[in-house]
Amino acid sequence: MFYNCHIHTFTEEDVPRGFLPLGLVRIMASTTGFSLVSRVLNNLNPFSDNDSFDRYCKFARIGKNCSQPDIFEGSRKFYPNGTRFAILAMDMAFMNAGKVPRDYIKQLEELANLKTNFPQVIPFIHIDPRRPGFMDILKKCVEEWDFGGVKIYPPLGYFPYDDRLNPVYQYCTEHNIPVISHCSPYNPVHFKGSKNELEQLLSKSKTPININGKNRKELCACFTNPKNWEYVLNDFPELRVCLAHFGSAYYWKKYLENPSEAENWFVIIKDMIPAHNNLYTDISFTLSEQEYFSVLKVLLTDTVLQSKILFGSDYYMVETKATEKRFALDLRAFIGETYFESIATNNPKVFFGV
Repeated sequence: MFYNCHIHTFTEEDVPRGFLPLGLVRIMASTTGFSLVSRVLNNLNPFSDNDSFDRYCKFARIGKNCSQPDIFEGSRKFYPNGTRFAILAMDMAFMNAGKVPRDYIKQLEELANLKTNFPQVIPFIHIDPRRPGFMDILKKCVEEWDFGGVKIYPPLGYFPYDDRLNPVYQYCTEHNIPVISHCSPYNPVHFKGSKNELEQLLSKSKTPININGKNRKELCACFTNPKNWEYVLNDFPELRVCLAHFGSAYYWKKYLENPSEAENWFVIIKDMIPAHNNLYTDISFTLSEQEYFSVLKVLLTDTVLQSKILFGSDYYMVETKATEKRFALDLRAFIGETYFESIATNNPKVFFGV
C-alpha cells in the first residue's frame, strides 16, 4: 500500500477574497470574470510563471466550482487502488486577506464526509492558534470524525513554538497524532496584513530578526524557519513532526551551488533529522523539478535519511509548477521500487502510527 502524505482539496470558497489585490479573487469567482482576468494575468509576464497572479490562476482552475471529492479524484486517479492520502485542510481566515466565503468548519465537515466515502483518506486539521475554540474543534475532528493529523502553517503569522499551540502538541503526543508543518520560504500564501501588524507578530520571535530591507514574503519566512522547531521538538520529544517540502526547491538549488552554506534550510533539516528521533520531512512540491531527482536518490543512500523522508506531491498546489504525473510515475521510475517503497510505504506507516 502506497501513501501520498501531502495533498490539498480545499476549494475556491476557502480562499480569502483579498488574497489578490484589486478585488481580483471576487471578480474571478464568476465564470466570465475568471475567463477574462485569468487570460490577462497569465500574460502579465509571459516569460515567467512564478508570480502569485499566475500561480493563483493555475490552482483556481482546479479549485473553482469544485467540491473536495472532485479535487480528490484528480489526484487519486494517478495512483494504484488502495493508496492512502493525507489531505491537509487550510484555515486562511486569520491571514488578513479579507473574508473567507465558507466557514472553516464547513471545510472540515466536507473533509470528514470525504473520509466516510473514501476510507483511504487521512484528514489533517489545520490549527491556527488565533481561531477561538481550536482545541474543541481539534477534539471533534479526532474523536468524532476520525481525523489522523494536524497541519501547521506558520507563514500565516505565527511561530510553531507559540505557547497557544502547546496543548495541541500535548494532545497529539497523547493520542498518537502526527503533525505536518509547512517549511519552505517565499510562498504566496502568507500573512497579508500591514507592515506594522507583521512586525508586531514577529516581535514574538525567540531569536533576533533583522527586518530592514525585507519584503513581506521574506519576513513571513521568518515564522517558517526550520530552526524554530527545535524548541518544539525539545519540549515534546515524542511528537512526530514532518517539516514539509524539505526546505524547498529554492534551497535545493542553492545547495547545489554552495553545499557549505550553513543557513540553507535543506541543510538545516537534513542535519536536524539525526538529532530528533521523531522528525521527518517530505518532498512535496520541491520534487516537481526533475533536476532534483538525482539529489533525492543520493540522499536515500543514507540509511537514517532514508527512514525519515516521506512521499508527498502537494496536489493540487503542485499543478502550478508541474503535474501529479511527475510525482506518481516519473519520480517512482527514477529512484526505483526499493527507495520508493521506503518513502511511500514503510516510512509513512511509522509516521502515521499505523
